[in-house]
Amino acid sequence: MSCDWEDNEYLDFKELEEQITQIVDNGNLEEMLRIQLSELEMLQSMFSNPGEFCIDDPSVIADINEFLDGKTNAYPPRLDFAINITIDKAKFEVCVNLPHDYPATEPDIFVRSDKLTRSQQHELNCDLSRHLNSLDRGEICICTAIQWLQENATCYLTEPKPEPVINRPSSDDEERLFTRYWIYSHHIYSKVKRREILDLAHEFNVTGFCLPGRPGIICAEGIARDCAEWWQKVKSMNWKKIMCKKREVKTLEAASEAAQLRKFPRFQEVAFETERTSGKSRDCHMDMGQFFLYLEKHDCSYVFKDYFGVDAKAR
Repeated sequence: MSCDWEDNEYLDFKELEEQITQIVDNGNLEEMLRIQLSELEMLQSMFSNPGEFCIDDPSVIADINEFLDGKTNAYPPRLDFAINITIDKAKFEVCVNLPHDYPATEPDIFVRSDKLTRSQQHELNCDLSRHLNSLDRGEICICTAIQWLQENATCYLTEPKPEPVINRPSSDDEERLFTRYWIYSHHIYSKVKRREILDLAHEFNVTGFCLPGRPGIICAEGIARDCAEWWQKVKSMNWKKIMCKKREVKTLEAASEAAQLRKFPRFQEVAFETERTSGKSRDCHMDMGQFFLYLEKHDCSYVFKDYFGVDAKAR
């Protein structure tokens, strides 16, 4: 199976640990969390009607307060909530996931509606992301995002335009290629994105796995056409950084050979927590030993070095 490389940058977990430690050492983490709680309280008062404001896990607020009061040294989970609003008789769900260092960094916001096609939804979210990127960091911006949506949502509720004709390889050529994508994301926390990734994988008959956290790692394999369409839709979501680290390509002698080349029977989400960060905190790094064993079990431990630049051995 041939391989294409799109990036030769390895993932440095030590550097990630140092970045988080720096946040804690300079006191910014506590300051950011206090701002988040204040904004959360404001949003709850603004969207106080039944069903308007929904927090994923209300106990997270208590966890954050315990951390701020010095009752625990464990990092609290990230705030994850949704705001449901109606615009021009269409219902929109604004899903929000706040990084620990928000508002110093951009929030993870994903908007969805049953009245939007997938392409309209992707276009809306891309435009919203560009708007948020244009704002000054350090200022709260969830209300700004809601206001932008209220002013612009109707532009995306129009009848969908015919999809443009794209010159692509013939169907026969695509059916004869099997591909496997190894993808890196700066982080994958949003439950909405994670559900979208799973749903799209099932829709396009893609197998593999999604490892959420920071960083996030995804493997997606299948017929070339299916993988390409899946990857195009996943890339269209709002990401701080996402890239295909490696792409494996194999020419099929027969269509039935694709099933034999799959290293994963289905697409699923996996998790490998370390003892130090296990429990309620979701901002933990993976247990490298467990992750390597998982790759080894599925006959793809070779990619460990491709990602991290080091060899690993099963414990």
